[in-house]
Amino acid sequence: MTTRRETLKKFKELSFGTSGLRDTVINMTDMECYINARGFIRFLKMRGEVDDAHNVIALAGDRRSSTPRIAASVARAIEDEGCKVDYAGKLPSPTLAYYAVYKGIPSIMVTGSHIPDDRNGIKFTKKSGEVLKSDEKDILDSVARAREEEYGKTQEESQFTPEAAFKKSVTLPEALDEKNAIDNFVKRYTDVFTGAPLKGKRIVLYQHSAVGRDIIEGVFKALGGDIITVARSEKFVPVDTEKVSRETRSLLKQWANEYKPFAIISTDGDSDRPLLADEEGEFLTGDKLGALVSVFLSPDFAAVPISANDAVVSALEKEGIEVKQTKIGSPYVIAAMNEKLKEDAEAKVVSWESNGGFLLGSDWDIGGKTLKRLPTRDAVLPLVSALLLAVKENKSVSSLIASALPARYTHADVVDDKTAGCENYTADMGKRIIKMFSPSDLSITEVSFTKDGITVKGQKEVSDTLKKELLGIKEKLAKYFNSGEGFGDILSVNFIDGIRIVFSGGDVAHIRPSGNAPEFRMYATADTQERADKIVDTRRRIVPKIVADLAGGKS
Repeated sequence: MTTRRETLKKFKELSFGTSGLRDTVINMTDMECYINARGFIRFLKMRGEVDDAHNVIALAGDRRSSTPRIAASVARAIEDEGCKVDYAGKLPSPTLAYYAVYKGIPSIMVTGSHIPDDRNGIKFTKKSGEVLKSDEKDILDSVARAREEEYGKTQEESQFTPEAAFKKSVTLPEALDEKNAIDNFVKRYTDVFTGAPLKGKRIVLYQHSAVGRDIIEGVFKALGGDIITVARSEKFVPVDTEKVSRETRSLLKQWANEYKPFAIISTDGDSDRPLLADEEGEFLTGDKLGALVSVFLSPDFAAVPISANDAVVSALEKEGIEVKQTKIGSPYVIAAMNEKLKEDAEAKVVSWESNGGFLLGSDWDIGGKTLKRLPTRDAVLPLVSALLLAVKENKSVSSLIASALPARYTHADVVDDKTAGCENYTADMGKRIIKMFSPSDLSITEVSFTKDGITVKGQKEVSDTLKKELLGIKEKLAKYFNSGEGFGDILSVNFIDGIRIVFSGGDVAHIRPSGNAPEFRMYATADTQERADKIVDTRRRIVPKIVADLAGGKS
């Protein structure tokens, strides 16, 4: 006779990526969301962030069709752990984080960020800020215990049907503090940037289904901007600020031609990643946007992911800003900021991701007023800062970009299990691909190949055994990244996160798998946008070859 435990094994267990849980809506069953939320709350109790006297947890979500159901599952989990739900309604991720951090309570955000409506996610935040990679093991252990408890119940004892749905309807409480959360977030900016600094500047706001669309409009109107809203949608629109589609780029050009704006702005679905285009409708990548924000703020230290445009690093170093490159994902850049603050508590620290989400790690004095730290991805600060910098320097946005940043261009896109030749690709296969091109010594972060030999970053001497291994890696990479695909000789390889290859001529190709989805991303940097686009186009040929060789045991 089949037991309930055996029956439940047919349901996929959600897994952590760099920013929480994400999966298809089908896999995010009521039971699975409930189990993961209970596990997170038990982690909070274990860490002392929740106890009998301090047991309130904030909850909000984006505008996806599945969000209310998932949020209701999370709310029930909070209640069943003996805690109180502070449901704040439909809010941007940074708005919820700001609301929760300054109330001194943890929060849970239901959002799939930029991914399509048939997927969703859950993002957990401690009262002290974002969940870090160092927290992940304890969270997963707590989730495992919550799963064991649920799976050990009889069907009669469980709240869930055999299909992992709640037996009885579960609803969300009323969002009593939604307006307060929004007002406080807007005041974060309007109390600091006063005097209508954007007066007379026409700004097009691409609203689509972004949960922060009205908040963004309110902030920029308060700053004096003449705001024109376009393309508002009640149907969810997946806008990825790191992989801006040709359709979106075409719309940006169209609106620039029609409205003759100072700039065009937008965000992704949960409004923690900004999108900025200049007066001609030319999109500015998030890593370059972050560099402009740093020019405006003048921090002492900036943490940026290894996928960032190399022009960003050179521009920051030119400004005298210390730069640390990290693995990709907010937990890593936050950890780098925290390390810097341990060294120097007075340091002014910032970080950002290639999607443009900007993290402020210190309180900031701006004109004698304090902008409070917000060490989680935010879309408002980078958009405001870039436009105010252009106003300050009396330049158009395009002129500002041209003068502040070297002419290097980036592009990024993915292959997934729907790409021809990659139908059998899995997240686990992505990890195996990276291992295939990585040295056995995981402490090695970067290797250079020159006419004088091989150098390893941080090592004075390289043994013959290691040289042989590294040359083997170079040969493996050259099997796929070669002159036939338009690449020059491999000059260096960075292993911080994925495989980042620098070629003679200045081209950069960086491959990296998703941690919890069947996606494999390629980033490119080159001297022209056309060349960056062509590098990324090679993914459709290169990755299927790697996948086929891996499946056939040829690599």
